[in-house]
Amino acid sequence: MCIGAPRGPLCKEHRHQLARTLHELRLSMYELKDAADRKVRLGRRGGGARPAFAPTPMDLSAADLYDQVEDIIQDVAGDIGLWGGRAPQVLRKLTARIGRLYDAPNSGRDYRELADALRRVGERVSAPGERVVYGRCLNPMCKTVLSGPPDGLAATCPECGSTWTVKALTEARVDTLRGQTITCTPKAAGQWLEWKTGKRVTRNRVDMWLRRGRLPSAQRTDGPGRWTFDTGELLECLGA
Repeated sequence: MCIGAPRGPLCKEHRHQLARTLHELRLSMYELKDAADRKVRLGRRGGGARPAFAPTPMDLSAADLYDQVEDIIQDVAGDIGLWGGRAPQVLRKLTARIGRLYDAPNSGRDYRELADALRRVGERVSAPGERVVYGRCLNPMCKTVLSGPPDGLAATCPECGSTWTVKALTEARVDTLRGQTITCTPKAAGQWLEWKTGKRVTRNRVDMWLRRGRLPSAQRTDGPGRWTFDTGELLECLGA
């Protein structure tokens, strides 16, 4: 049974996450290939993917990353006896044989490497404003702040190399902040959440949580529209 950082064989939760990782990695590799071939320009704020008119025929940094990730995918495939092929084809074969990957002796290592590969590709093809903070690395000797796409499943620490599920990171952050308070208006509470997570939160959304009783510890204080909020409850409401 694997808890926190996955080992092998994988538990039910990490099996589900590995399946999603393979699916998202296959889609992301197509985007990365287009970026490498200069078919689109990625990673620019607000514009999404746009046609790229570049003086050079290839984006070498994207091409190098594509080759590196393809090597990782092929190494993982080799653990279950699949050899050769380009990344999209190998990923399809891995998905079709995912049961063998779940139970492979190196499944924990394979999971970590694929999750890290997806993180690296995601950083290359995502616009700067599309990343959120998950929390701090759970390695007690590290504590590096980890971030990624809003729908990320796992994060690999660039400092110590540990891989953690996003669920474990966010739960640890909520536990750390539970019982701590901030006193401010609902608008400022939303701004605090955005600062902590990278997710935009409006005053109306915080007001809705108050009306629906989702912030049971919140109390009105002196001053117009000011409340004392439990920071852990705020993060729980956001699902951060």
